[in-house]
Amino acid sequence: MIQNRILQMFKTIFKYICLFLVFGIIYFLIECLWKGTISDYRMFLMAGCLGVLIGLINNLFSFDTSFILQCLVGALMATLCEAIFGYQWNIIDGLKIWNYNSLPCSFVGNQINLFFSIAWMGLSGVCIMLDDYIRYKLFDEEKPYYKWL
Repeated sequence: MIQNRILQMFKTIFKYICLFLVFGIIYFLIECLWKGTISDYRMFLMAGCLGVLIGLINNLFSFDTSFILQCLVGALMATLCEAIFGYQWNIIDGLKIWNYNSLPCSFVGNQINLFFSIAWMGLSGVCIMLDDYIRYKLFDEEKPYYKWL
């Protein structure tokens, strides 16, 4: 009984480490390609954590929750992270990891941008489906299905 619980705990830890690494690496590589230069390691850490959290959206709500709503929640989570960490890293710490000052519709000291928030909605959808696929194929979890509206 105790051995099964310990084994299950290690499987869960392993699953979340794998998901963290997948999302962190994917976002880090996307950002490097987008910028044409190396990204800051903090983006890997933030993206890994955010990817796991966004991936959990339909695990917390259910697959019957509108996929569009799940993507919207993911976009809000990503935008909130941009506001909080952007303000800390870019304004207070002066690291200048990102800045939307050249784009219209930027807020919170140019740390969040409406157009990127919309992009986060699309990326959240990809993140949710990738998380579901990895969980289904590698960790024998429920086969995903989506209610689109």
